[in-house]
Amino acid sequence: MIKQKNNLIVNLKEIAPLFNDSSAQQKKAILFECANLKLNSKKIIEPYHDCLLFLLGYPENEELFNMAQKEMERLSESVKKLPNKIKDQLERTGIAYTQTQGANSFTLIKWLLKTYPDQVSLHSFDETGIHPKEILRHALTEMEFEFAFTEKLGPVKWLQEACGTKNKKDLLTWLIEHFEKMDASDLIKDQLFESLKVYISVIPNNKKFSKGFGNFYLHKNHYHTNGLLKRFDEKELIHKKLPAPKKLSLTEKEEIIEKARVALFLLNRETEPVVYCNADGLLFYELEHGLSIALFSILPERRLPLESYIGFMMFKNGFPMAYGGGWLFGDRSLIGVNIFESFRGGESAFVFCQLLRTYKQSFGANYFEVEPYQFGKNNPEGLKSGAFWFYYRFGFRPVDNDLKILATKEAEKIQNTKGYRTSIETLKRFTNSNLAVNFNNAIQPINPSTISEYITKQIKLKFKGDRSAAEKWCLQKLKTGLGIEINKISKAERIGVNKLSSFIGFCIDTSRLTSANKTKLKNFVLEKGRSEFKYIELCNSIDCKKLLVKEITK
Repeated sequence: MIKQKNNLIVNLKEIAPLFNDSSAQQKKAILFECANLKLNSKKIIEPYHDCLLFLLGYPENEELFNMAQKEMERLSESVKKLPNKIKDQLERTGIAYTQTQGANSFTLIKWLLKTYPDQVSLHSFDETGIHPKEILRHALTEMEFEFAFTEKLGPVKWLQEACGTKNKKDLLTWLIEHFEKMDASDLIKDQLFESLKVYISVIPNNKKFSKGFGNFYLHKNHYHTNGLLKRFDEKELIHKKLPAPKKLSLTEKEEIIEKARVALFLLNRETEPVVYCNADGLLFYELEHGLSIALFSILPERRLPLESYIGFMMFKNGFPMAYGGGWLFGDRSLIGVNIFESFRGGESAFVFCQLLRTYKQSFGANYFEVEPYQFGKNNPEGLKSGAFWFYYRFGFRPVDNDLKILATKEAEKIQNTKGYRTSIETLKRFTNSNLAVNFNNAIQPINPSTISEYITKQIKLKFKGDRSAAEKWCLQKLKTGLGIEINKISKAERIGVNKLSSFIGFCIDTSRLTSANKTKLKNFVLEKGRSEFKYIELCNSIDCKKLLVKEITK
């Protein structure tokens, strides 16, 4: 019987990404049969859940969307009623009412406890982590020296003794509260907490903490009555005018941030922009084909000093379907994207093209780079799928000139030789270089890594490694060169000064700046601690490469 059920779901998986004259009727017929399935085993529930997610993201018509939605409801209710023995087999699937464990940051766990107080608990400590007594012994009274230094108790047992309970929800709360009380910066707390290698568990008491119900409703669903968009003019779409960011209420912004954090947690992932973002640092665009994209900037004190790390979450009919980020400096952006497994086989090229369009037009990026992992390095799936040629389609070429020539030859073979496929060995060779595309054919932008290396070298040469003396020198240069006085600016602006003073001090010859450039650079520095989006605008308005000292650009 299970084999027959599996065959039904296999058939649904095969037909789901197909769009032709009979596909809608076939999908409807299979869903109708599936509605009679007993959903009582992992082998049936997990693949069926993934098929339903795809059908919700890429429905052929409204009727199929409604059928998939109804079945997702039935699936979640079935899982809710399962015996714990079977439900435990569905851990880490992201299905409603199933448990997920993860090793997460102090900040994210604190947010989870606040947002889902009765659903989050301590799971375990990784054996390679630091024992909590090493960090928390100073939270004890001095007379507890015996307990503070005991070698007899493992991490969980020690916490139970310190906290006076075995309740794992209370243990996690106690741990977080004592970290919160530490007289240390949030960055130090994060690093100390990470060293513990704590694993937490979330057991949802409602279906919203899941992949199948992690969506939101801000626009109408898109129905693929004309099939999937596989072939289109990439350049035309990238240059098509982007709509204005959607105006959202505070509640709507907070909902998007919540959905993004939960979606990543269910994948056992987190990204800094999504974790360290608030409503002021969010932009949201509604695009074509039911796609929308949320852009997340990081809170000021956690931002990168020169680049702007802007994360994203893409949604399909309101369901989270891809995440990643762009590391922006001027018109350069390193970019990375990950499409959720349930949504692969859809409009991946269209999704990536929309991503390039958004970063190009929102942030002025024209030169994009992707790192080798994205197309195969330490990523067998990327090699097998020929991900290199996916990027090649959009104009990406190896930065390394020899590999660029090899790629051109391979492309010619594919074009001229029927059935030719690039070997895995050749695809592996391509992973020895980043890929890049330049949409305005300008000179390749300066890499921030080059600037960072130069600053370290100058501190060594001019100050013999004395970074305190170097900082004072840079602050004085900001005062004389740009008119920035540290005691006359806001707390937020001081963050910008702390992050960029060495860049201005060592990399810019302020003595040859025009008054207009001095004003721009002053605002550039101060804005880093205010709005990251405005900082990006200012960065694009300054030709940094022309203002850099010659030693960096030669």
